[in-house]
Amino acid sequence: MVLGELSALPAGESIFIDSNILTYHLLHDPLYGTSCKEFIKKVENGEFEGIISPLVVSETLYNLIKATILKAYHLKPKELVHFIKANPQAVSNVDLEPAMELFNIFSLAPISEFEIRACYRAIKDYSLLTNDAFHVATMKQRELKHIATNDPDFERVAWLTVWKP
Repeated sequence: MVLGELSALPAGESIFIDSNILTYHLLHDPLYGTSCKEFIKKVENGEFEGIISPLVVSETLYNLIKATILKAYHLKPKELVHFIKANPQAVSNVDLEPAMELFNIFSLAPISEFEIRACYRAIKDYSLLTNDAFHVATMKQRELKHIATNDPDFERVAWLTVWKP
């Protein structure tokens, strides 16, 4: 495993993008938001091929929904699930359009039977939880060696280069 700073990724690379990068961008994270925005702009300009999966879409939407509802209703994280169950309309009130526009910048890698089988192996080989194991399986299927993420769990995958914001 090799670590690199996201801003130093060489042009022309194909890179899998984890949901935390998209979430930092969408939520204008004070620590990582600028770095992620600059990186995403480079993907949009064609300097890199950015690849996401349906799981990245799901994780990013979930993060956006959670953050928006927590802020709008001045909730503590432990109150969120109960609040949503009691007020399901709060979910439908979240503006998802910025996320949907963002997803259009990237190539979407579908999850097939290969990824399902490879996910089991990634869980065993790298001690990853399911979504991260699916990400590794997706990267393996597409021979991707680069991931943009702030998740240290991917550092256990020896054949990956992890690019952090």
